[in-house]
Amino acid sequence: MNDSIKEFKLNENKICNFCLQWDKEKNNFLNYDNNEETKNLEKLKKKIIKSKKNQYHCVVGLSGGVDSSYVVYLLWKMKLNPIVIHMDNGWNSKISNSNISRILDKTKFDFKTLVLNWNEFKDLQKSFLKANVPDIELTTDHAIFAYIINYALKNKIKYIISGVNFATEHSVIPSWGWRKDDFNHIKKIHKIYGSTELKTYPKMNPLRKIFYEKLTKRIEIINLLDFVNYKTYKAKKILKDEFEWEDYGGKHHESFFTKFFQGYILPKKFNIDKRVLHLSCLIRNSEISRDEALEELKMPNLETQKINEYENFFKKKLSLSDDEFSQIMNAKPKKHSDYSIDIFNNFLFKKISFILKKIL
Repeated sequence: MNDSIKEFKLNENKICNFCLQWDKEKNNFLNYDNNEETKNLEKLKKKIIKSKKNQYHCVVGLSGGVDSSYVVYLLWKMKLNPIVIHMDNGWNSKISNSNISRILDKTKFDFKTLVLNWNEFKDLQKSFLKANVPDIELTTDHAIFAYIINYALKNKIKYIISGVNFATEHSVIPSWGWRKDDFNHIKKIHKIYGSTELKTYPKMNPLRKIFYEKLTKRIEIINLLDFVNYKTYKAKKILKDEFEWEDYGGKHHESFFTKFFQGYILPKKFNIDKRVLHLSCLIRNSEISRDEALEELKMPNLETQKINEYENFFKKKLSLSDDEFSQIMNAKPKKHSDYSIDIFNNFLFKKISFILKKIL
């Protein structure tokens, strides 16, 4: 981390707040020996099997990236039977599609693809680009999260298995993102800058999620990678050996949109280099050294010789003219909080969340 991140702070011993938080929480998630890992997974398996009401034990999302792929691998080794869901938002890379196919060919898991309406989703992504906010990915994250939760509720499947994990995602920079479950925020930005009605886009109300997850206990989200000593380099090796899985480079670069947005737009327009966050997590997780991370940061985010090719594909895909893209890139960045949120609902959400954490 560095002082270009406003949330970054050093104490009197020159230790940053992110490292202090890591030290405080790591023993809750890491340092299992092989026996403890086995016990964790066996205990979890019994819990999941006990809740089964139809042919599927759980629901799991699969993008073809390392985290979700390894989660599916673990479910396969645990001999559970999930329904695997993939969301196609129009930006899949060939590598991600190939990884998904190879994993499903071997595991034989049932598979369902949610294909977003491209006209709706394109209009939504363009709205966020015109809004000049840094977390455009929440439009994708919200859709897959909402769809999986609604699918689980409709089909009476209690457990939703997630690839979110403490080991490689423990640092959060609030100014870089926004709550993924906040459809009111998405709706507000789209109302200002969009033109196509979101008729089929999956939607989720955070209070509804709280109701079903915390009060009625109809769903439970499990971050499976927190039950094992998760190391990305070990996971990649296992996936390559088992499925001939292919690496795609940077974190979440299995999506072309993410690759170009994080590799070009974020650093150029917002002065945000997400590699700083991702590499810092890998340092704390003992996957790379600080010197190795600094060497990687010296390299360009994207292949220099391919930037024009990537930019032209990005503009064509989103039907953006050269002038429109230039205006977006030159416009002053805004914070998500610049777009007014329903204060009552936002306050109510925070209040209810606080109370539930106290009593549950």
